[in-house]
Amino acid sequence: MNYNQYIADTYGSKRGLARYIKFNMQNKLGVYASANKKQVKGAQRLIYICSGNICRSPFGEAVAIKAGFPAISFGLHCRGNDEAFAKTLDYAKRHNYPLTEHRSAKMSDYVPQPNDLLIVMEPAHLQELNALYPQQKKVLLGLFAKPPTVYLHDPFNTNQVFFDKCMQQIEHATLSLIQAIQK
Repeated sequence: MNYNQYIADTYGSKRGLARYIKFNMQNKLGVYASANKKQVKGAQRLIYICSGNICRSPFGEAVAIKAGFPAISFGLHCRGNDEAFAKTLDYAKRHNYPLTEHRSAKMSDYVPQPNDLLIVMEPAHLQELNALYPQQKKVLLGLFAKPPTVYLHDPFNTNQVFFDKCMQQIEHATLSLIQAIQK
């Protein structure tokens, strides 16, 4: 395997690698301390948020719902009413997660409820949500992944190896998050 293929399979792209390094270094410096695992206490509904609401957030929602936890998902930069991305639908089908009825929803349609936990995939989402919903609890989903990370790269334009890796991280992190809530 050559270097470029390793980067594509492991980080999604060179940009994904650069962001992974940058954001995880910032995390070590405490930049994202407000979005840590302590935020999950008392959560009763999981609100998954990503950019387009067609890959990461709908899959997280499907995992949570299958695990018996109330969840919904939104996109910060989507037009709304789009079905999940074909690769997401395929992955969900292969792993028995219900996703065929999903239609993207805009973040502007979100109506906060008490004990909602906003779950984001990357620090840029966290910054946007801190401005929109300063009082809501927020957490970076990747902190519950193995190994923990603050950045889950958007798999939309990535190869199948990375796409599957990202979905596996979301699945594991979601199940770990639910376990942490139920402790």
